[in-house]
Parts: sequence; structure tokens; C-alpha cells
Amino acid sequence: MAGQLARAVARLLECCPHAESVHDLVTKQRVVLEGGYLLDLYFNETLGKYSYTLIRGGKRILGWDNAPHHPRLKDFPHPFHAEDGTVVPSTLVGEPERDIDRVVDTLDRFLQSRV
Repeated sequence: MAGQLARAVARLLECCPHAESVHDLVTKQRVVLEGGYLLDLYFNETLGKYSYTLIRGGKRILGWDNAPHHPRLKDFPHPFHAEDGTVVPSTLVGEPERDIDRVVDTLDRFLQSRV
């Protein structure tokens, strides 16, 4: 696991009360969360590509990435994919160690109302 992602996952496990375990899936890290939710975290340091995806039942619930698919957003290329399918600007910057606290805050608010 890449250094920045490893440190971000360690921080997530430390700060997220909903995290149960983490699994190394070679290209990404998968965090098992309460309530049957999974959080897949991908970061390629060389390319600067990232994706953090909350999944349940094989379906994306929430997500952040820097895929260049939404150039109209003011924070391009950092969209947030909301539960209702809308894509809005994200506050992430593409640096796992800086972004993870924002991800944890969003997950905590989301999961508090569901688990």
C-alpha cells in the first residue's frame, strides 16, 4: 500500500467509529463499516488519481474521485457523487492525508442516521 494511502487509512481507522476492519485488495484498500457498508479507497501516487467510494449491496452510495468526467464543476476535477445520484463540487484536493478527515466527517454524518 502506498505511503500516503496507508497513512490515510490508519487515520480513518483511528477516527471513524464505524470502521470494523480493513483489507488490502492489491490496487485498493477496503474498509468494512457497520451496517454492511464498505469503503473502497484507491490512490495512485504516480498519477495522482484517487477514488473513495462508499458501497452497500454492490451499489455506490457516495463517492469522491478526480476522474475528468465533470468539467463544468467549479472544483474540477474533484466531484462528489451524492446518494441521490447528483454530482456536486467536493472539498477534497486529491491528497489522501489531507482529504481523509473530510471523508470521515461525511461518512460519520451519513452512517449515524442509518446504523
